Parts: sequence; C-alpha cells; structure tokens
Amino acid sequence: MANMAPDLRPGPHSPPTDELHSAEDTLGVLQRVLHPIAADDLSRPTPCAEFDVAQLTDHLLKSITALGGMVGAQIPERDAGDSVEAQVVTAARPALDAWHRHGLDGSVPFGKGEMPAKGACAVLSIEFLVHAWDYATAVGHEINAPVPLSEYVLGLARQVIRPEFRGGAGFADPVDVPEDAGALEQLVAFSGRNPAR
Repeated sequence: MANMAPDLRPGPHSPPTDELHSAEDTLGVLQRVLHPIAADDLSRPTPCAEFDVAQLTDHLLKSITALGGMVGAQIPERDAGDSVEAQVVTAARPALDAWHRHGLDGSVPFGKGEMPAKGACAVLSIEFLVHAWDYATAVGHEINAPVPLSEYVLGLARQVIRPEFRGGAGFADPVDVPEDAGALEQLVAFSGRNPAR
C-alpha cells in the first residue's frame, strides 16, 4: 500500500482545472439535458424570448461552429433530422477536439483582430451551461450541474460578459437574485434570465 501513488485526479465535484475542462464538463451537463428532448418539444418557448427550442438549437450550433472555427475545427454538415442532442454533440465534439489540439495559450482570430484563447474557450462553457438551463426550463426538466462547476462558469461569465455585450449575443441586463442564490441561479441571472421562471 505504501508504494501506491495517490489518486490526484479531480473528482466529480471538484471545480474544473481550466476553461477547456470546464467546456467538457458543461457539455456533459448539456448533453444530459438534451437527451430526452423530442421532436414535439421543438416549438416550445425558451427563456430566450426570441427563441423556441428549434431556434435555440440553431443559435447554439452557430456559436459552436464559430468558436470551433477559431481553432480550425471541421464541423460536419448538420442533419436537421437528428435529435437535438445528436446535432449539438456532432458539432461540439469536433469543436472541443480542435480546442484540445490548439490549447489555451496565445490568441485566436476574432472578427478583424484576435482575442485570448482562454477567453474564447470560456465562452463555450457559458454557452453550454446557460443554454442547458434554457432547454431544461423550456421542457420542464431538472438540470444537474455540480455546484463547483456552476461557480467556475459564473466566474468565467463575470470576466467575459462585459456591459457592451449586453442586449446582443443572447445577454440581457442582469436580473437581481437573493444573495444566498445558488451559483447556477446567479449565472442564469447574470446572463439576463430570470431563474424564478
């Protein structure tokens, strides 16, 4: 026993070690939310006022494609006949694989300039977790996001969602929540959604 190496891998309730691990973990949360969504759920309204489930899926796929494209991801052509889960995972997996190959150092192309790779990768976690909540709320399902993960993504959101991004890109003004609100509620409220819905 004395010669055994200690198991230093993070457990399921440890915070992510970086933006890329966070993106992987939040994709897992999103995938569990998407799994039961069926074709008859596509017209359900979501907390994003302008999107039903089908339109939210279009938005999320465009975001994944853009964020993956920053690091050269080759996203397969979308099959609109697939389930929402299959469509999202089919885009997200190659995007995350490309991020693993690129890593978090340096910058990536953004518009006519560049942005830090860490900041761009952080957007994936925010997209995955906030939209997981949107989907879960739309179809009346629970979302199971570990508290350390939600806290980590809330920290990313506070760095990434600057005032000039509000009103566009899916972020409205923050909604007030009680001081003792959970991290996921705080994240949802910070992104401009009402967690009491």
